[in-house]
Amino acid sequence: MSKETRKNRKDGPHNESSKQQHSQSQDFYVQQSKNRRRKEHNIKIVLSVICLITLMLTSYGIWQYYDGQKPPAIGGAAASSGSSLNVLAPDFSLQDINGTQVSLSQYKGKVIGIHFMAVGCHGDIYPINEYQLTQVSTACNNLNDEDVTFITVAVATCESSELDKIRSNYGVSWVLGNDYSDKALEIVNSYVPFEIGDGAIVLIDKTFNIAKIHNGGISAADLITEIQQLSGA
Repeated sequence: MSKETRKNRKDGPHNESSKQQHSQSQDFYVQQSKNRRRKEHNIKIVLSVICLITLMLTSYGIWQYYDGQKPPAIGGAAASSGSSLNVLAPDFSLQDINGTQVSLSQYKGKVIGIHFMAVGCHGDIYPINEYQLTQVSTACNNLNDEDVTFITVAVATCESSELDKIRSNYGVSWVLGNDYSDKALEIVNSYVPFEIGDGAIVLIDKTFNIAKIHNGGISAADLITEIQQLSGA
């Protein structure tokens, strides 16, 4: 028997079967590898989605936290600055930060200036009120107490509004109280129909009528002039 014949016999059906098994084994491992890579890819996608959702929720939570610390809104569309009304002023009572209860009507016969101010957490106020507090303080220092009384009605919904810090920082010597101290906004709501905004100054004449409403700020000099005109000084 020749060597070639013996070789062909060795390379018979058994050898072909071994080759097929080897090929199938390779295909199996290749498929396993593909499945593993596909699974790893899917896991990466899921983890990426989870991270994205977590980031979005965290960002939203931070936004809500800081948004909740901002001063609340007061009123809606503000009337033009310096608008005259000449209507009876809504009366109200307010407890100042010292615990003293005052009413608007107790100052009837004098010119009254009401300053509306939104306050956020930790005494946060908008620039309009930083300006207006400074101007009111200057006006008070240049006017007689017999001629005018100022009241700042704060809208502070945050427990840590720190109104005492505002009083100290801006030299507030007039009445300062929180309309939200009773968890309601009776004062602001009674003046919203007159289109007040945050930082508004409402001037009430000696006859208890609303004489002027200033939105957007009024300087100390103009404030002094208008109060002197209303008081007849």
